[in-house]
Amino acid sequence: LTGPFSAAPAACSAAEMGALLSAGMGASSLAECFAMRGVLGIVGTLAGSCLGTCCAGMACSACQMVCRGSSQGARIGYLILLVLGVVMSLVLRFQLAPAMLEWHGTKLADECDSAQCAGNEAVYRVAGTMCVFFLALALLCACPGGFGAGLHRGYWAVKLFVLTSLCSATLWLPNAIFDAFASMSRVASVLFVLYQGLLLIDFAYEWNSKWVSLDEEADAFQWRAGILAVCVALYTSCFTAVGFMYALYTAPGCSFSTAIVTVTLLAILLFTLLGVSPLSPHGALLPSAIIAADCVYLCYSALASTPVAECNPFAAVNGGESHEGLHIAVGLAMAGVSIAWKANSAASSLTAEQQTSSLLPLSAPGTGEVAAAADDGDDKDEGPLEGDACFFHLMMAVSCMYFGTLLTDWGTASPEHGDISQYDVGWASAWVKVCTQWSIILMYSWTLVAPYAFPDREFV
Repeated sequence: LTGPFSAAPAACSAAEMGALLSAGMGASSLAECFAMRGVLGIVGTLAGSCLGTCCAGMACSACQMVCRGSSQGARIGYLILLVLGVVMSLVLRFQLAPAMLEWHGTKLADECDSAQCAGNEAVYRVAGTMCVFFLALALLCACPGGFGAGLHRGYWAVKLFVLTSLCSATLWLPNAIFDAFASMSRVASVLFVLYQGLLLIDFAYEWNSKWVSLDEEADAFQWRAGILAVCVALYTSCFTAVGFMYALYTAPGCSFSTAIVTVTLLAILLFTLLGVSPLSPHGALLPSAIIAADCVYLCYSALASTPVAECNPFAAVNGGESHEGLHIAVGLAMAGVSIAWKANSAASSLTAEQQTSSLLPLSAPGTGEVAAAADDGDDKDEGPLEGDACFFHLMMAVSCMYFGTLLTDWGTASPEHGDISQYDVGWASAWVKVCTQWSIILMYSWTLVAPYAFPDREFV
C-alpha cells in the first residue's frame, strides 16, 4: 500500500486493514483509524506543550534564582568557591601528581619530569586561574552601570562554567607562565600576611575601646569584669600553651624550637608591661592579651611546620594506613577553612566610610542620587553594590595567590613533605610564620611607643 495507507497508525496494522477490506468494511474502518490517529496526535501535542511549558517555567524560575541573589549570599558563595579551590589544589598535589605525568599532550606533563613539579604546577594553575577570575570580577565591579552588581550577586552557572573552562585550558599553557605567577604570589603573600597583622592589631584596639566606652556609660561593673575575665583567660591559655611547647618541642638539639618559644615568652612579657606603663598612656591590657594569644598561636604553628621529626613529634606521624582518610579529610578541612577565614577577614576590613569607595558604581543609570541609593539598601541587581565588592574581589584574588604559595611551602614543596594533613610542613613555612610573629610584635610595640616618641603628632 502507498499513499495514506503507508502512514496508518500501529493500531491499524496491515493485516487488520487487509481483513477489513476483504470484509467489505474498509472505508469506514480506515476513517476510524485516521480519526484515532488525529485524536492521539492532538493529545500528544497538548501533553508535549504542557511539558515544555512546565520545563520552560522551571528554567525561568531557576534563572531568576541564579541571576538574583543577596550580597551576603554572594560572599558566602565566593568563600565556598575558594575552599573548593584549596581542596582541589591539595588533591592534585598529593594524590594525582604522579598520574598527571601521564597526561601526554599537555604542557604540564611535557615540561615536568617529577611528581613534585607536576604537583606544584597544578597548584599554581588552580590558584592562577582563580586569581584571574577574581581580578576580572573586580574590574567588572569597578565599571559604571548595573551589570557589575548583577554579575557579583548572580549568574553562578555562567561563572562556574567559565572558571572550570579556564582551569582546564591552563593544562596546555607553558609552565613558565605559572612560575612567574608563583614569584609574584610570594611577594603578594608577604604583604597579605602583614595586612592580616594590621587587621588584628586594629581589631584588638577596637574591642578594647568599645568595651571601655560601654563601661563608662553603664553604672554596673559588668563590662570591666568582662575585660578582666577575657584578659585572665587569654593570658592563662598563653602561658599554659608555652609550657606545653617547652615540653613537646624543645628536645635536646632543637635549638630553633627552643629559641622561638623563648622569644615568644619574652616578647609577651615585654609588650604587656609596656602597655600598662607610663610610656604608653593609651595602652591597655586587653589589646596586649589578644596580641599575646596570636603570637602564641604563630609560635605553635611555626613549630608544627618544622620538618625535623626529633623536634616535631607530629611531623612524621601519619596515624597508620587505617587513619589515612581521616588525616586527609582533616587536612583538607583545616586548609580550606583557615584560608577562607583569612580571605573573609581581609575582605571585610573596610569601614562604613570606605564602603562608599569610588571604585564601585554607587548608583546605576537612572536610579537617582548616590546617597539615596546607598541608604535605600536595595538588593536588586540593577541597584548599587552593598559594600566594596571591588575590594572584596581584590582580596579574594590575593588570597588565591596566598594559598598557591602556602600549599607549595613557598615554592619549596617536595615529596617528603608528607600527606595532605601536613601540607605546610617545611622550613620555608616555619620561617614565614616566625617572621610574621616578629612583624606583629614590632608593629604592636610601635603603636605603644609612637605617641610617647612623637608627642607633637596625633595618632588615631
